[in-house]
Amino acid sequence: MDILRLSHVAIRVTDLEKASYFYEELLGFNVTDKKGDYLYLRGNEELQHHSLVLKKASSPGLSYIAYRVKDLDKAKEELENLGIKPLKFKEEGVEDAIIFNDPEGIPTVFYTDMEYVDDIRMKFYAHRGVSPVRLAHINFVVKNLENELKFYKRLGFYETESFLDKDGRTFVVWMTKSGQSHDLAISASSRAPGFHHETYYVHDVKDLIRAADIMASAQLWDSIERGPGRHGATEGLYIYVRDFDKNRLELFTADYVVLDPDKWKPIAWTYDQFRYRSDFWGKPIPESWLKEWVPVEDVTTGELRGW
Repeated sequence: MDILRLSHVAIRVTDLEKASYFYEELLGFNVTDKKGDYLYLRGNEELQHHSLVLKKASSPGLSYIAYRVKDLDKAKEELENLGIKPLKFKEEGVEDAIIFNDPEGIPTVFYTDMEYVDDIRMKFYAHRGVSPVRLAHINFVVKNLENELKFYKRLGFYETESFLDKDGRTFVVWMTKSGQSHDLAISASSRAPGFHHETYYVHDVKDLIRAADIMASAQLWDSIERGPGRHGATEGLYIYVRDFDKNRLELFTADYVVLDPDKWKPIAWTYDQFRYRSDFWGKPIPESWLKEWVPVEDVTTGELRGW
């Protein structure tokens, strides 16, 4: 399956107007369109129609993760060979698409082409909030990590880093297709499938500090969950915020790029390195970040799973 890249993510929110205030007015995401129960957003350097979809629903969670593929028919055939039965899917700005539950139940969309819209990269007067640049990566939770890794390796992703538990077993893996530190972070848990967060790249550490200032000045102190800080794994500087439905968003910058994938040796962080593998500066990790994530939709039934 010729996966080109991670493309976009659709998140469930219970109040679309409040979500619009949080993502558009406070954080500065650009609105491409609003139709019915859907709001389509993008970062400053994303020319495609959207990279973040907010979907009005009765409860929060993940609706789906989307990837752009080179050949949709070939991808569909390969999925069927794996025993996965994709369904036809319609989305604003997208011509042809399919949707399916991946081997561990993560709702996934493949498509080939999306409408391109206004280029605002150098319209600096239009950049607002934290100046989100582009969707950087996603983090989700599955029961059988080994099974999930086999699937994504088949899609062309490769491992960059991992966490080991006290018995030396892998329970978190970072993977990339683009060559940046990671496009995916996949964790193992008995309470799965689940969605932990999506991450948007920003250009400057000042944007992370601005995110904290914006949340505080809007009296949304409880929305600041973790950071600013620096990860040990991936090197990135970060801040995590929660929207009104407790969906988690990370803002992120300053990670590395894998220049020669054929020479890359995945980094395994041991249990003894716990103090600085998640936060290089040794800052405490909130219990919410370790134990809270949102459920995911089952694409065949529309019901929520993993919660």
